[in-house]
Amino acid sequence: MEMWFSELHTDNVKISIRVEKQLFSGRSEYQRIDVFDSIEFGKFITLDGEIVFSEKDEMVTHVPMAVHPNVKKVLIIGGGDGGVAKELTYYDNIEQIDVVETDKMFVDVCQKIFPEIAVGLQDPRVNVYYEDGLRFLRNKKNEYDLIMSDGYYKEPIG
Repeated sequence: MEMWFSELHTDNVKISIRVEKQLFSGRSEYQRIDVFDSIEFGKFITLDGEIVFSEKDEMVTHVPMAVHPNVKKVLIIGGGDGGVAKELTYYDNIEQIDVVETDKMFVDVCQKIFPEIAVGLQDPRVNVYYEDGLRFLRNKKNEYDLIMSDGYYKEPIG
């Protein structure tokens, strides 16, 4: 029996991926978390039925680093999978990387199932804060050279 994961983008567009097996399914206080393994994308994670990354992704880090000449302190809003932090750790000039992730279960699942990506959270320059990113940012003034958004956004109900 074949298993497929399908994500509806619009009323007229649906993306489907053949799944080899489901590796995790759970619900945190914030969202439903599912992890699948596929031939095409390798392991990938979904939040509330939407793909957020696969083990073959990493697209958001290097462009901002290429255009900013002297980054010392970085804030990542979201990023609980550790992928952006991992890529930032390759830059020796960075002294501090703060990751603000709301959902600890998401971080725990990523550390267990995606250790090669989540290793970015283990670097001594990385600090992980479990709270709302916008609330965290409101208390900061001129503390960061670069702020990156790597969060899953879900439209509010109502």
